[in-house]
Amino acid sequence: MDKVVSIRWNVPPDEVAEVRRLSLYPFRPAGPEINDEMTANSGTIFAGAFLENKPIGCIAVLPEPKYDSQWRIRWFGVLTEERGQGIGTKLVEAVQQEAVNNQVSLWAEVRIKAIPVYERLGFESLGDFFDLPEIGVHRVMRWSSNGLRS
Repeated sequence: MDKVVSIRWNVPPDEVAEVRRLSLYPFRPAGPEINDEMTANSGTIFAGAFLENKPIGCIAVLPEPKYDSQWRIRWFGVLTEERGQGIGTKLVEAVQQEAVNNQVSLWAEVRIKAIPVYERLGFESLGDFFDLPEIGVHRVMRWSSNGLRS
């Protein structure tokens, strides 16, 4: 039997905090200080991928205009044991649909291993690669449902 994964919007940050930590920052200990940045911007909206009621993936968007885009994608991660099943693609597609519904474009600082997901979904790369200490090499990418403006 195939797993049925649902994507839920407006998830409370604490509901996906441990998934975020395990999938993105496993080298950091759990605790309130690692979750503080999740609530720093009151406009942040969280989504989660759930297997039944267990969170297995997360993504967030927040109003942070940059690169001719209005929303920034952050904290996109899927638990290691759930990767390779299209869950990450579903999360990014859900954000794209929300962007279409709100008539906004998106940008993100994307880890190297996630670039193929974003590329398949129509994001374009901007600028050079850069390193974020402890986290790794990233590249800025953006997407617009109206076509990209280079």
